[in-house]
Amino acid sequence: MTDDLELDDAEMDALLAEWDELDQLGAEYLAERVPDVGAELALEDERWLAQVAASMFPSEAPEEGEIEGIAALMALEHVDWLGLALGAWRRGGGSGLDAQQVQDDMIALEDVEGDLEDPDGHLQVTEAALLHVAPRWHELGVLDDQDQVTERGAWGLPRALFRAWNGSDRAAS
Repeated sequence: MTDDLELDDAEMDALLAEWDELDQLGAEYLAERVPDVGAELALEDERWLAQVAASMFPSEAPEEGEIEGIAALMALEHVDWLGLALGAWRRGGGSGLDAQQVQDDMIALEDVEGDLEDPDGHLQVTEAALLHVAPRWHELGVLDDQDQVTERGAWGLPRALFRAWNGSDRAAS
């Protein structure tokens, strides 16, 4: 099997620059909607947020049995993460978090244009991503034992995204 996608250095640089721009736009979108999302916090909170961000955007090669979950995480786009984080933040602690809710929250985002081409496929990918990240989010206290978003989780999800996309999560790790 050959790799049909071969990028030269200039194409890769352009792709990475476009991704960095999307990260920055996502961080700005959060900053416009979540008060003090980028405020300086205690080191312990910054480290916790870096761990939450790392669970969303893993940087290490997946172990056997994790490939499907990691692929689903990687398939989520900025708009999916915005819907997830802002929806959890708006509903607060004690709210549920499932693929349908994330999809509804993503569709309801203000000032975001576009159509969901394959809603059923999107739900499947989102469900696989949530199933992959849930064990780590339980350990971190983002989700409780009933798979409900905790108060800390609702507070932390948009802040973890902001730091990941704004580049400020690297300092706390």
